[in-house]
Amino acid sequence: MLPYRIDYDGIVEEVRKRGYSRILLQLPEGLKSYATEIADEFSGVEVFISANPCYGACDVEIHGDKMTVQFGHSEIPNIDYPPNVMFVELFSDAAFDAVLGEFSTMVQCRRVGLVASVQHVKKLDEAKKFLMERGFEVLVGKGDGRVKYPGQVLGCNFSAARSIADEVDCFAFLGTGVFHAVGVRIATGKRTYVLDPYTQRVEDIEMHADRIMRQRFGAIALAERAERFGIIVSTKIGQRRERLALALKDMIVGAGLKAYLIYVDDVRPEDLYYDVDVYVNTSCPRVTYDDYLRFRVPVISPVELQIALKYKLWEQYSFDEIVGVD
Repeated sequence: MLPYRIDYDGIVEEVRKRGYSRILLQLPEGLKSYATEIADEFSGVEVFISANPCYGACDVEIHGDKMTVQFGHSEIPNIDYPPNVMFVELFSDAAFDAVLGEFSTMVQCRRVGLVASVQHVKKLDEAKKFLMERGFEVLVGKGDGRVKYPGQVLGCNFSAARSIADEVDCFAFLGTGVFHAVGVRIATGKRTYVLDPYTQRVEDIEMHADRIMRQRFGAIALAERAERFGIIVSTKIGQRRERLALALKDMIVGAGLKAYLIYVDDVRPEDLYYDVDVYVNTSCPRVTYDDYLRFRVPVISPVELQIALKYKLWEQYSFDEIVGVD
């Protein structure tokens, strides 16, 4: 049974108001097992289930004769979505008291920055109150135009954390997995902890961040010797950074090297068999960090290319973030 409350009648009413009678259900991987259960709840509209991958609000499948209903993500404010796209936010009721209690007894920092994935942003106020009652100073930052909620972090944007980095000693991430927390750690330079309400564990992600940084510096070292670069450009509405890709091409050509622009929707290693020494990824940043070992040649970020070509110093390293798209 789907662990969220959904107003299906309200969704249908909005779909019809916008002049559609067909909907396309777009679900993240964690919800796809509930696809038929969700489809069964709709009446009065024709339901199509998308089997394609869905990586977030940046990755919207659009068909002119259907209303795309994407579950589990919040819209990205600075993306101009077409009118046949609707987001259904799903907020978790998971309790954080236990992990907040453990966190409050194990950390040395007293000024804490709180961040969360979208499923848990509604718990930030409760978490802030919990920690303040135990003597902590707690801040929740405001993100840039790509972020809808205060304290929300995306896999490609940590501006809510960066906005308060100078005012806190450490960060607590409300959510699951380590990727978002690692991004916060690298983007801010501050110790970061994952507070997972499902496993009831608090995890210091310093070891994960160190491993990724060693991997990234190794990739940059390989890119310094490269002569042929493939620049990955996404066609997805929320990942397309074409102007950046063109600027990177000019940078590579200006260094006397070869550069090729490669347009792609889903970035899959098995589809990228071109004669290049390195790929520069301007699409979803997670491809660079999560999928690195799946590629036959190194994959680097735009900032890492600048370091490899000596436009930036190693000390100027930063996590790749998407602020705006073309």
